[in-house]
Amino acid sequence: MQTLEIAKFWIQSWLSPRRLLQRKYEAFKVLLEYDSQALELVADLEELFYGRRLLDRSHAVCMYRQLSLAVAGMVGELEKMHPGKFKNLYDEYLRINEQAARSVESAEVTSEPPFTIPLAAAGDFPHLSGGKAANLGRVHALGYTEALPGFVVTANAFHAFVEHNNLRSKIESRLCRMEVGNISVLSAMSLELQELFLSGEVPPGVVADIEIGLSTYLDGAELLAVRSSALAEDSEISFAGQYASELNVNRSDVLEAYKRVLAGKYCPRAISYRISNGLTDNDTTMAALIVPMIDARSSGVIYSMDPDCMSRDSVGIYGVSGLGASLVDGSVVPVKGSLSRGKNPRLVSECAFDRSALPDEKMLIRLAKCALNLEEQFGCPQDMEWAVDSEGQFHILQTRPLQQGKEKETVHGLIAAMPIVEGLERAAGGAGCGEIYFASTGAEISRIPEGAIVVTPTLKPSLLSFAAKMNGVIASAGSRASHFSSVAREMGIPVLVGEVSAHLEQGQLVTVDGMAGAIYAGCVKDVLTRSSLDVHISPRILELYSKMVEPLVHLNLVDPQGDNFNPAGCRSFHDLVRYCHEMSVQEMFSLVDKRGLGMRCSKRLQTELPLVVYLIDLDRGFESAAGRKKEISPADISSVPMHAFWKGLTDERITWPEDMVHMDWEEFDRMSAGFLSKDSKILASYGIISEDYLHLLIRFGYHFSEIDSLCGDVSTQNYVKFRFKGGGAGFDNRILRLEFISRVLIHYGFETETRGDMLDAFSSRMDHDSTAKQLAVLGYLMAVTRMMDMRLNSSDDVARELEAFISAVEGVYV
Repeated sequence: MQTLEIAKFWIQSWLSPRRLLQRKYEAFKVLLEYDSQALELVADLEELFYGRRLLDRSHAVCMYRQLSLAVAGMVGELEKMHPGKFKNLYDEYLRINEQAARSVESAEVTSEPPFTIPLAAAGDFPHLSGGKAANLGRVHALGYTEALPGFVVTANAFHAFVEHNNLRSKIESRLCRMEVGNISVLSAMSLELQELFLSGEVPPGVVADIEIGLSTYLDGAELLAVRSSALAEDSEISFAGQYASELNVNRSDVLEAYKRVLAGKYCPRAISYRISNGLTDNDTTMAALIVPMIDARSSGVIYSMDPDCMSRDSVGIYGVSGLGASLVDGSVVPVKGSLSRGKNPRLVSECAFDRSALPDEKMLIRLAKCALNLEEQFGCPQDMEWAVDSEGQFHILQTRPLQQGKEKETVHGLIAAMPIVEGLERAAGGAGCGEIYFASTGAEISRIPEGAIVVTPTLKPSLLSFAAKMNGVIASAGSRASHFSSVAREMGIPVLVGEVSAHLEQGQLVTVDGMAGAIYAGCVKDVLTRSSLDVHISPRILELYSKMVEPLVHLNLVDPQGDNFNPAGCRSFHDLVRYCHEMSVQEMFSLVDKRGLGMRCSKRLQTELPLVVYLIDLDRGFESAAGRKKEISPADISSVPMHAFWKGLTDERITWPEDMVHMDWEEFDRMSAGFLSKDSKILASYGIISEDYLHLLIRFGYHFSEIDSLCGDVSTQNYVKFRFKGGGAGFDNRILRLEFISRVLIHYGFETETRGDMLDAFSSRMDHDSTAKQLAVLGYLMAVTRMMDMRLNSSDDVARELEAFISAVEGVYV
């Protein structure tokens, strides 16, 4: 097939060159469409890979597929432009595409049993049980009788649910559209995903195993809790408050509660949090923990390492009466007790607290010892949820690594400024500067501006979706024990608790000091550890995409003149895009040679300039009425780039000699000894035009100029490629003229390269008007420099001519 295409190409080049020009042009235009698509995708992927945009990894896979198709399209169209010339290019595309496909592969998942495992064994199977259940399983294995009984519905059961309900493609199609910060899309897509799970059916095999688990491990429990236990939950990334837990569930409602827990995986704040931490959808596969419901007299959390009222490390116990839901959702201010760290913890006498909301001293000491023992066993400070039931029994509900965030990185020295407010409770350390923004309602929260200091009544979980925008948070109620505070510490966002509304105004510029519990007017440099423009990028994001960078977006072909600028030198899709674009422009740049091949159907351009110019229209380059004319005038031309160039070339300030026809004098002398007609196409200038395309070879005596340009509405496709060569004066004079031309073109945004007496210049990816202005300047430049080599003798002459040229051009073409 390729041999046939090559044969057709060469036959057309001799027998039907006009059709060959049309074919090249059509392929070129399609290639440029693919080029625009590819470069947009490369830019989007770079923003994703380097943490400038926070998108789901599925989005990267979707963009890879689109990029692969665009690059394959470019390769195919380049081959059409010159069959056989780029014969190895498609093989290089296949090689790079195979590497790219491997880089975006997801880890395999299984939907096979086991669908449930006992909670006591969960610590040995974290890939099945998820973080929360695995940690409780380890507590069981360590011999703690306070750990709740129960069982886990595994991550495999989640995948079985997805397969049974044919949800895989539906999930991916929605994740492909999600971006952190795009609240409307995020909310709409997450709602659709949750509805898919809520309307789905639990697979029969999973149902059977859940029923067995209920009868085996929870036979006497009347009310149950069905809790989330995603794979990445409660690890070094807490996922505090991101997922749903179902409380007070009747045994007959367990399956519906289980589906609600699965659906909770796709709530907007959980998706935003996951993406912001560089985790994939499969990284957070949802398992569920089913345990008995505790009739709690008091409950809360313990931080095994927490500052006390004197800012010393202690065991901090936060508690409320009854269930601890109001504590962790930030809606109430809990009671805090502080105990010393060590083998025999004791109450810190300086820190008074309301004993009515906390257990007695004996129980507090027992809780503190338990937290310290778990810290030793787990190897890091612990954040432990606890409950004391109506009979006075202590239960461990959950334990996870304590998120201490970036507080240790802050160096707190003497502050010269006086605070507006001080003595506030410190829920998350660090510091930030920004303008005050009051956010009391959901609508106000959704409009939080970038870099704001948010003042809010409580530390609501809804704030989590907008955490990346905040430089600080001040809440009237809440505590370190809230889920938002836990996430804020991971992200380095300072959070203070206390009533401050009377001291602050909307738009006021302040600094929040999360270490000292103070607020200052203005941006206090001594306090700040991060500016309002800084964005914390999780290292996991860079790691997540590290393998994709090289085959997809890394650019190795930086120099078209380099030894590696060939198909074999391409190492990425970006390289292929660069190579195909460069080669396609070169193919168009060489459309017409000195023989004028393909110009037999051209029309002579009537002009007052002493030039013989023939033009051929590829697509709407002429006005419709010009089709019947043998010769055309400039008024018959509708080509945008030709109009722009011709405007400069015919500037009324230019004087043209009436007795001299500018043609290829060298060829005229060589071939005819003066007997050929000066109107001969062999000696003339040539142009190929369309509505937005121009290829023009102008012969000015003993030198020529060649212009190839696309000037349309798509700025990423626009370019101007220019070549100037030769001259009638001595070599030194010709070089001085090239120096002048080069300096002019550089001044107006071109890149130039000079070799001998030839200059090449290139400009690309500018908007329609800017490209047209460059073409007009180029036309004026060609007119001005016709005989310039005859009068240039030094660099001083070049500088003088340059100043005069720029003065003449400014205000007319620029």
